[in-house]
Amino acid sequence: MRILHLTTEFPPVIYGGLGTAVGGLVTASARAGMAVRVLLVGETGLGGYGQPISAEQVRADQEEGVADPAGVSIVSVSWYDAQEVGIRLVEQWQPDVVHLHAFWLWPVARAIQERVGTPLVYTVHSLDRAEYELGQGPPECLTQWEMQAAAITTADRVIALSRSEKELLMQYCPGVRDRVRIVGNGIADPSRAQGARRENGRSEHVQVLYIGRFVERKGIGDLFSAIPSVLARAPASRFILIGGHRHCSGAEMERRWLPPALSPYRSQISFMGWLAPDEAEEWYDSADVLVVPSWYEPFGMVILEGMLHGLPIVASAIGGPAEILEHEQTGLLFPPRDVEALACALLQFVENPAQRRNSGSNTRPLHLPLPLPSSAFLALEE
Repeated sequence: MRILHLTTEFPPVIYGGLGTAVGGLVTASARAGMAVRVLLVGETGLGGYGQPISAEQVRADQEEGVADPAGVSIVSVSWYDAQEVGIRLVEQWQPDVVHLHAFWLWPVARAIQERVGTPLVYTVHSLDRAEYELGQGPPECLTQWEMQAAAITTADRVIALSRSEKELLMQYCPGVRDRVRIVGNGIADPSRAQGARRENGRSEHVQVLYIGRFVERKGIGDLFSAIPSVLARAPASRFILIGGHRHCSGAEMERRWLPPALSPYRSQISFMGWLAPDEAEEWYDSADVLVVPSWYEPFGMVILEGMLHGLPIVASAIGGPAEILEHEQTGLLFPPRDVEALACALLQFVENPAQRRNSGSNTRPLHLPLPLPSSAFLALEE
């Protein structure tokens, strides 16, 4: 089977869970014997893959793009040339499936569908309408929803990452009920992560890690509100905050985001800014607790990353986290937007080394969802 993935992120070009998820799926598919290529779209989507190519550079008699370490051919292309390059690539390589991962690329997928007719699978990594309604996203989410809804209603198969996401899809686009399948993300288990796992609870200076965007739907404001309660009872604890706005330094994120109420705790809160994946991995290695206080979380690659590193996890009881984690076994779940409950859950781990150790042990790879590289495509044969 030949699969062409359409995406705006692919390792090392990672701006969030999308890049990690697509990278893992593509690599697992290639190792399973599938022929896989990636059309990586965007002016910043070059990474280590060289300059973007034009349609004239796509040749039937040569290998397109640059091969990544897994041997997958990556074709980097600008937004301007994406449709023409995509059509030419599909006409010449003739994949069995085109797999769309970002609805911003719907015009490219639609052009391929109309010109060539290749079956289209769309994995919905997040619903913009839900970002607005559940996560208090900006009005642009509703403007973009029209394009995303078109991709959902036109795709031959739609992949939801969790049961809760499928329910939202049914609510928003009831006409696609028969075309929706649930296929969760998987994650690679690199040897470095295996070697880095250590027993939790050996230090009194507990490090609580947050990694993600600084937007309302990620619950970052709730975390800020919960920090004083945690530090009042566990003053030796430290909060490590990674992410925020693309390419911002830790100092820039602190200037923008540190609330005045947290100024007295400045020495216990570290803004790390936007980090490369290998840099973020080092903080996973040294953290004691991972916190995911989201209001809306379709899946949560950060949950799998925390499990991969054997971390006890405090997460909102919504969406993917609630379906992946088992309360009081692999993590602690609390009601979303409940600051007091968030603080209590954090303190439960911070103040109890044995509970941290037991929960972290339960998140070993044996309990991780395995990558399902073929599920999205075999669904077309049903």
